[in-house]
Amino acid sequence: MEINEKEHLEKTIDIVNKKIKENITKLENTQGKLKQGISELSENFYETSKEGGLGNAFSSLLGIENLQNEFSKSLKRLSLQKNTPYFARIDFKLKGKQKTQNIYIGIGTISDEQKLYVADWRAPISSMYYDYNLGPAEFNIDSDVYQGDITLKRQYKIEDGKLLSYFDTDLTINDEILQEVLSHNASVKMKQIVSTIQKEQNKIVRQETNDNILVQGIAGSGKTSIALHRAAYLLYKHRGQIKSSDILIISPNNVFSSYICEVLPQLGEDNLIETTFAQIARAELKSPIQSRESMLDEIASNPKQEELNEISYKSSYEYLDSLLRFLKGPFLETFSPQNLSYVVREDLEGNVDTIDFPAEQTKELFFKTFKGLDLYERINKIAWQYAMVFTEERHYTKEQNKGLRDRFKKILYKFLPIRDIDKIFEIFMARENLKVSKRSAIDYMDKGTYLAIKYFLYGFDHDFSAKYLIIDEMQDFTPVDIYLFKKLWTCPCIVVGDVNQCIEKNVSDEYLQITADFLGCKLIELNKTYRSTKQIAKFASSLIGQSNIEYVNRNGDEPCIYLAVNQEQTISEIIENECKKFDHIAIICKCNKEAEGVYKKLSKLITCTMLTQPEDYNNRVLVTTCATAKGIEFDAVIIPNADSENYKNTIDKNILYVSSTRALHKLFFTCEKEPSHMLKNIEVVK
Repeated sequence: MEINEKEHLEKTIDIVNKKIKENITKLENTQGKLKQGISELSENFYETSKEGGLGNAFSSLLGIENLQNEFSKSLKRLSLQKNTPYFARIDFKLKGKQKTQNIYIGIGTISDEQKLYVADWRAPISSMYYDYNLGPAEFNIDSDVYQGDITLKRQYKIEDGKLLSYFDTDLTINDEILQEVLSHNASVKMKQIVSTIQKEQNKIVRQETNDNILVQGIAGSGKTSIALHRAAYLLYKHRGQIKSSDILIISPNNVFSSYICEVLPQLGEDNLIETTFAQIARAELKSPIQSRESMLDEIASNPKQEELNEISYKSSYEYLDSLLRFLKGPFLETFSPQNLSYVVREDLEGNVDTIDFPAEQTKELFFKTFKGLDLYERINKIAWQYAMVFTEERHYTKEQNKGLRDRFKKILYKFLPIRDIDKIFEIFMARENLKVSKRSAIDYMDKGTYLAIKYFLYGFDHDFSAKYLIIDEMQDFTPVDIYLFKKLWTCPCIVVGDVNQCIEKNVSDEYLQITADFLGCKLIELNKTYRSTKQIAKFASSLIGQSNIEYVNRNGDEPCIYLAVNQEQTISEIIENECKKFDHIAIICKCNKEAEGVYKKLSKLITCTMLTQPEDYNNRVLVTTCATAKGIEFDAVIIPNADSENYKNTIDKNILYVSSTRALHKLFFTCEKEPSHMLKNIEVVK
């Protein structure tokens, strides 16, 4: 029997509205209980404390607060579902059954006591929508396989609870839906792609055979979105075992962190914990650290071959091997224990206990028994072993034992002649014939080395634990950084990036596989781009000589060059005449000096903003640099000063590629001099 789609939508929204009312009531009740509980505890604090009931009281309040948070989260998800309860439907006839199931698919489950109205897109049965055309299909629940036939695939356009249109297709994702989504203007936040996930993307999102995944995806392949949707999938699959706060994403910069922060809330989940590697380094080293943007700015403004060679070496596994050999070899060999008797005073009467530190015993433990461990782990083990002698013989408490261990650790560290991280770094640099920067901040390329030395010597001060790790822009991290990731997090991970978007160095395919093997990841490559029009994507791929790229058949204007007497005037005219319908336009410059110059002149002609802070992205016209714009997309991109003097070498080509691939719909170049040879096939507008 054919379903009346309008009636089904209305019934589904009625159920959502009912659940919203129920959750509001529950939320109000818990808020009242929490307020009452706090008031009663405040009034009876002394009596409760005296009776030893504070623990139970606080536990009860915490339980109520957790319920309150759950109801709030549920309300957020239901509000989203009220506007768009589902986006697709499949009709599935299970093998051996007569009845066909009508399965509607949305961002979350919607049901009442009698019927399932909408299945969560992450549910096993929903996977068939992404993976199969009409005909034979199957899905798995644990180890059980359910086979049958898909007899209908239908896609919907629903906004504000109203059915605007729907149509049937025998494809996985109909081009009409995909084109419609891709043709939209750039959002202030990264889009969720749940309604248009492609088969190859869905395979990564639902990956079961490999806990650790490394995704090499070309610009616009959706790799970051895939990583975030995988997080949402894991939260669904392992609900009760893992929550959003257990997932850590390491992103390139704060602007990008803000850009992606709304993806999971759009899927009805809480947001993830986000940080940058620079933030981790600052927290541990307690020193200022040069930003990646600043480092790239220096390279783009004044590239020096010696510095580029140094960056290339510090970005190699050869450099990592050399660092580890030094720390585990020559440096450890400086550990020189002495015979020592340690006196512990126990009471006021002068009774003392002593323990001997025989040098040979300490050497045996340090160099043989605990060989292979980092230095701080060896010292912890030895200190614990010595402390246990006292604990077992004198029946010390846990607190006394810990006190002894801390004292013994201090003594053991004194057997190292050099314990200063800066000094050890300088010694290693000298061994490698590398220069030590004279700037007050730690060089961006050196932060990993400093951190590795700190970790080896002392471990880390902060707890960065997570149950799942997402690393974005993998190509921007060095092998030393990756080594630290492996040390700090033993949890499953998804690592995503694009070697073609590494500005400061060229990254080989071999490097990709080495990194995947090092992290224990399955390497998956994505060669289909969805972000840009076919014309923009083809130009970008020609810059780097890529020939194996697949394009979504979304056509637009060819990129073009505007020759100008007054560049900023020309940019303002392009925005006025060519970009009227666009919400986000970026003027992407090569370096910060150039961006500041363009902004100073352009801001006198039109309203524009320098993109430096996350909130700046809300503005329509932005002036920024390639380094800051990485990972973000815009409706139109204008690249100024695209002349032969400004864009001439490999670094410039990489910058041009990254900048160009930020554009969704239109790409423009402006210059007052002869255009760069890299733009030789682009039409010139005078």
